[in-house]
Amino acid sequence: MLRRNKKKKKSSSSKSGVEDLPHVEFKPKAADKGAEQGIMIACRGIEQFPAANGLMAQALLARADQIMLDYSQQGVAIRIRVDGLWEGLPAMERETGDPVLVIFKKLCNLNPTDRRSRQQGILPVAMKGTDWVVHFTSQGIATGERVLMRIEPKKQVLNNLSDLGMRDKMQQQLRDLLNSDKALFVFSGVAGHALPTMWRVGLESADRFVRDFHSIEDVALGDPELINIGRHTFDKAAGETPMTVLKSLLLKQPDALILPDLFSPEIAKLVCTEITDEGRYAITRIVAGSSIEAIIKLMATYPASAKSLVKLTCGCINLRLVRRLCNVCREPFQPTPQLLQKLGLPTGRVQTMYKPCIPPPPEQRFDAQGKPLEIEICKQCNGRGYYGRMGVFELLQLNDEIRQALLKKPDVQSVLPVARKSGFLTLQEEGVLAVAQGLTSLQELQRVLSPPKKA
Repeated sequence: MLRRNKKKKKSSSSKSGVEDLPHVEFKPKAADKGAEQGIMIACRGIEQFPAANGLMAQALLARADQIMLDYSQQGVAIRIRVDGLWEGLPAMERETGDPVLVIFKKLCNLNPTDRRSRQQGILPVAMKGTDWVVHFTSQGIATGERVLMRIEPKKQVLNNLSDLGMRDKMQQQLRDLLNSDKALFVFSGVAGHALPTMWRVGLESADRFVRDFHSIEDVALGDPELINIGRHTFDKAAGETPMTVLKSLLLKQPDALILPDLFSPEIAKLVCTEITDEGRYAITRIVAGSSIEAIIKLMATYPASAKSLVKLTCGCINLRLVRRLCNVCREPFQPTPQLLQKLGLPTGRVQTMYKPCIPPPPEQRFDAQGKPLEIEICKQCNGRGYYGRMGVFELLQLNDEIRQALLKKPDVQSVLPVARKSGFLTLQEEGVLAVAQGLTSLQELQRVLSPPKKA
């Protein structure tokens, strides 16, 4: 709500504002406690240590998962990523920004004087009783230096399909597919939309206690280990091959093969043979914009095994992340019959939809007479209108008609009508259901699902 600001409140913050931010506990990795204390003493001795603390505290308070610093002659541009969108913070002068970077590099056991080479480190931090792990990367670029700090909670917060936002009926359908026999299942998604998370949570929803699950992956992949899934790694950088690992594993007669990648035409062919002849089950993943596109991409990547892959695939799931509407400040509105028709919803089915409550920017917070207005900012989302993210999923369950369509003409527009006859709902249609339930907004769905603009 807008109302006149009768009395301007005094700000308790200092010019920098960092004194009002919570204390961040940095936990540099060192050989022992003495070395760790030495690093902290050296960093605290730098005058700009409060600015480094303030930057990290701001990001953590905003629920940011990334911090980006761009160093140039003019200064240091700062951005944080919250719920998948980048937001700008006030820039730093180099007099402050350079020592701040020295502090972070020291905390990560890196070389502060090297401003050109690519450097990577890990820094555990804690604030208000919660632990995070910061993955630090710096790299010299043409205009100066770029720093990316990726922030991950130490304890997983997305532990099941419900946490990801998958509806109950689809969860059961997915579990049925993951627990079937003599088949291949495919996870798919686009970059930046939690495909690794869906992969982890999806695998954990499969019945790994009755069947013998084993994974084959490159040591460089870095996927977390999962309970009751045997892990078998190879080092591609050292010249090791996944085929050697797979052949050794098959001697143990595993029930299910977990392959983050099919790796090569030879492995794709061998996996198909193992499914057909030995009754094994296999799960893989691929980057693709939709479930149908994922199957088509598999066919194109391994043409010699295309027919077998289509015949053996039982299903494919695809994910896109959208921001959740803030349940404290979201604003209801009554959709028009025209809007419902456009969304494919029956008239009268949905009485109320919701949109985000986003206050105007500071320069517009004045009434008609030019007097400043006090804006009540939502304390939960801090005026963003959204709080957290959720997944929109499409689950393609293959049948003989869909397989025939894929083999006849492997094209999304040709296969989609056939899949729809079997009850398949696209990402857009699943997203509309989330909009109708008040979980996200129509604007957010359009933002995420709109095709990228051509340059």
